[in-house]
Amino acid sequence: MLQKTLSRWLVCLVAVAFLTGCPKPATERGQKPAAHTTGPATAEAAPSATQPAAPSTTEQAAQPSEAQPAEQPSQAAPSEEAAKPEAQQPAPAPTQQEAMPAPETTPPAAESQPAQPAAQQESAEKPKGEVSSQPAEKPADPQPAGAQSAAPQGTPYEVKVPLGLPPLPIPEDNPMTVEKIELGKMLYFDKRVSADGSVSCATCHDPNMAWAEHTPTSKGIHGQVGTRNAPTVINAAYATSQFWDGRAKTLEEQALGPVANPIEMGHTIEGMVQSLDGIPQYKELFQKVFGTGVTPENFAKAIAAFERTVLSGNSPYDRYRAGDENALTEAQKRGLKVFEESGCADCHTPPLFSSYEFYNAGVGMNKEKPDEGRKAVTGKDEDFGKFRVPSLREVANTAPYFHDGSAATLEEAVAVMAAGGIDNPHRSEEFDTVREAKITPEQQKDLVEFLKALSGEYPKIEPPQLP
Repeated sequence: MLQKTLSRWLVCLVAVAFLTGCPKPATERGQKPAAHTTGPATAEAAPSATQPAAPSTTEQAAQPSEAQPAEQPSQAAPSEEAAKPEAQQPAPAPTQQEAMPAPETTPPAAESQPAQPAAQQESAEKPKGEVSSQPAEKPADPQPAGAQSAAPQGTPYEVKVPLGLPPLPIPEDNPMTVEKIELGKMLYFDKRVSADGSVSCATCHDPNMAWAEHTPTSKGIHGQVGTRNAPTVINAAYATSQFWDGRAKTLEEQALGPVANPIEMGHTIEGMVQSLDGIPQYKELFQKVFGTGVTPENFAKAIAAFERTVLSGNSPYDRYRAGDENALTEAQKRGLKVFEESGCADCHTPPLFSSYEFYNAGVGMNKEKPDEGRKAVTGKDEDFGKFRVPSLREVANTAPYFHDGSAATLEEAVAVMAAGGIDNPHRSEEFDTVREAKITPEQQKDLVEFLKALSGEYPKIEPPQLP
């Protein structure tokens, strides 16, 4: 009897204990087992190991997500693939460029990614605290301080192209601004760009001489005499190459050439930059225009921008083409007809009156040591003695003529070309057309009169005040 009573009490005590004090396994209460902090993350491992129980659905929606968007509770912890920009996934949390890793107790797969602060979008250029395991991915704004995008833009300058000229080609990397052109004008007239402070761009390309020089060839530093005539800057912005031999492709490239030429400005590029950089006002102007100090590239850009404003058009010829029948004299009209029918226009092609191709007209080929011309650039024998076709606009104001300045007057130059050039083993066959036209002396006079009708309006600029 006693044993039966004790057995009943024991059964009751066990029952009470199970009903009141023994915890049930987590799976029986509907709770998922805690994730292992050392194993790979899985879809079941969303709650942190430090949390005693998973929050309710309502609590999850209320908490900001640090590792993954709240709408994707079943997504695995971020792996290398998950480090791609979160902009591809909708999330209520602030958009970030890379997925934010979970807290410190996250599985190692997520810890391998660098922590990205929430303010990354506002200051992407600040260095991160850790090095990313994916170096190929970059912040949205990888440009360093002082990059071109941070440079001042300046006041846009609208080039007014004169009547008769085509639209002006302007490089995308050198837009025209008022401030840049003004800086370029200073540099153009500044003799301090030469080694001894005696030669500027304007020395050989004088605005008062139709942006050229009325001597056969020019004098450089220490009175050294060059071998080629200084071509005019007028309409050089349209040329497909620069210099008589075309060794420079752009005005920017051309601007640096004379600086380092030992018989022109006789400087070094580095020395020129140091000289200008030592002038406080130039440093300030370069900083204002380009956002940098004095550099060779920006020196060239400033001068080239200024030279692109040196245009000539609205000549009697242009007005005649525009419909003004009285813009040309009768002699000029006859000269125009000869010019078009005898082959002159094949090389001196309107409206710029140059094709900017290279030909051997025989000029200077009788010298003991002729100028190689284009061959010095290309190394090709067939280019021996070839020179770039000069533009004929303002030709009446840019004597003497040819690459060596050997023709003192326009009449002399026309006579040479009307004869189809000067015979030599390398004479270009293109001159045969003109030779076969048999231009008479009277027609040559008409040609000269027509060429005078190519003189129009161009800027005449006085030297500015220099720093």
